[in-house]
Amino acid sequence: MRAIVVSENGGPEVLAYAELPDPEPGPGEVVVDVAASGVNFADIAKRTGRMPEPLPFIPGHEAAGTVSSVGSQVSGVTVGDQVSWAWPGVLGGYAERVAVPAQWIVPLPPQIAPSTAAAVLIQGLTAHYLSHAAYPVRPGDTVLVHAAAGGVGSLLTQLVKLRGGRVIGTVSTAEKEKFARDVGADEVIRYTEVDFAAAVARLTRGAGVAAVFDNVGRTTFDGRCSTPGRPGSAPAPRRGRHQAEISPSTTVPAPTGSTARTRSGFSS
Repeated sequence: MRAIVVSENGGPEVLAYAELPDPEPGPGEVVVDVAASGVNFADIAKRTGRMPEPLPFIPGHEAAGTVSSVGSQVSGVTVGDQVSWAWPGVLGGYAERVAVPAQWIVPLPPQIAPSTAAAVLIQGLTAHYLSHAAYPVRPGDTVLVHAAAGGVGSLLTQLVKLRGGRVIGTVSTAEKEKFARDVGADEVIRYTEVDFAAAVARLTRGAGVAAVFDNVGRTTFDGRCSTPGRPGSAPAPRRGRHQAEISPSTTVPAPTGSTARTRSGFSS
């Protein structure tokens, strides 16, 4: 099969096509013919070496496609199933075929295209965790979502609204403000133009918010620390603050042609 391989750390120029043997499923594994691969900042960080990964490796933490073969000790997954996966320990999405542990496979309903699944899974799982576990949003809660127009932020906004919460979102541009409002944000602050902590205080009449979800980081850190409500005002773990660092993803079609096992540390 063909795959995109990183043999040395660096810029985009180190991404190279390679012809590799077709993967065979081991015990507990399935082989997936990749239809679409998610592209995340983590892939860039591994390529550049900021997040070290043994060389050579095939990038790609999430992808979607069709199961083409099933190994032993696998149940509940059959050849022809439309599936996706997203897991840091399973690289190889930038390839035509990948051997994936069956326990990480997510079946796709017919109405969800592989291109959609490959773009949304990491962000969707993160948004669900933040709104249902890190701080289980309750009806009537007001929360602050930084980068509300981003991949995680836009999904998180929708999940908070489904749970009956009120969303104050922050963005950096007018275009992103419109998008954040379109996905359901009740209030939107352009943090590049105003003091968002002061704006939150005004919008909440000084009460603060039940939780702050932040995947911006340094730019918003100082203000973030001043926006939660009083300790005990809401049952938020870790005082209702959580920082997410996962960023939006896009999708690219898988290369066409033959295929090969995609694991870090393979021999080319």
